Amino acid sequence: MEFDDDDQRDCLEQNDCCKKSSYVSLQTKYANHHSSSSSVVSTDSTVVKAQKLDKHWLKDSNSRLWSLKQTIGRGSTGKVHLAECQASAERELVAIKSIPHGYSGIEQDTANVIRERARNEAAILSLLSHPSICSLRDVVHTPYHTHLFLEYIDGGQLLDYIIFHGRLKEKVARKLARQIASALEYCHKNKIVHRNLKLENILVTKAGDIKIIDFCCASVFSHNSLLSQFCGSGYFASPEFLKAQSYVGPEADVWSFGVVLYTLVCGMVPFDDHSMVGLHRKIKSGSVKVPNFVSTSKTSSVAC
Repeated sequence: MEFDDDDQRDCLEQNDCCKKSSYVSLQTKYANHHSSSSSVVSTDSTVVKAQKLDKHWLKDSNSRLWSLKQTIGRGSTGKVHLAECQASAERELVAIKSIPHGYSGIEQDTANVIRERARNEAAILSLLSHPSICSLRDVVHTPYHTHLFLEYIDGGQLLDYIIFHGRLKEKVARKLARQIASALEYCHKNKIVHRNLKLENILVTKAGDIKIIDFCCASVFSHNSLLSQFCGSGYFASPEFLKAQSYVGPEADVWSFGVVLYTLVCGMVPFDDHSMVGLHRKIKSGSVKVPNFVSTSKTSSVAC
């Protein structure tokens, strides 16, 4: 049985997915869809109304004091602040993802889902150690928030990188793709699936290396059973999600990686439409057209 239109909107996190037909119009289309789309958990405006941090500093589990600086990110579950350690002789920075426990104007069930995702992300990240995955340094629980102390990445989203550079040269695209593939292979070998791989959840450091972030939708999987939770972002969601089919796990990441790879080498997403129904129809068909300017070697990689 397939989703109807309302089910598709409910089951997919669409508040910050990448929407573009070419890198020239990438930013404009992204902004338009971002303002009109919905989220399965909450919207950024809801997060802004959540309980504010009651202090401008935090102590980690080792009682070291961290000073909260500017906000460097916002997501469906909370804000991310840059923080500096006050007890270190050398400058030490982390990114602190703060997930509020309470919200004004939202249902308790929704708040419980957000808290569960925070616990899930902390548990998953504690199992992972890979150079292309943002590492977890510490977890601190306060009366109003759960704080994830994460590795600070001195760069920006892959989305912004493509908006700025356009379609990438083959050498650069190959380097980034190999790092993403290495991280996914590592996760899958350790029976973990990300389930929300997209341009916004892939960071590029100033040195030009990849860091995958946001494991709140991640899950442990087994080849002896199937997963049935549908998550991810519309333009990167696999056909299994849209058709409400149970899945093992890795195939969802592989599909999303294929969309990312296509965007790297083509400067546009492989599936695009003016309506969500039309977009989902194209994704389910799996039919992809590769532009003529893409080399034969690239075409083989994208087609796979």
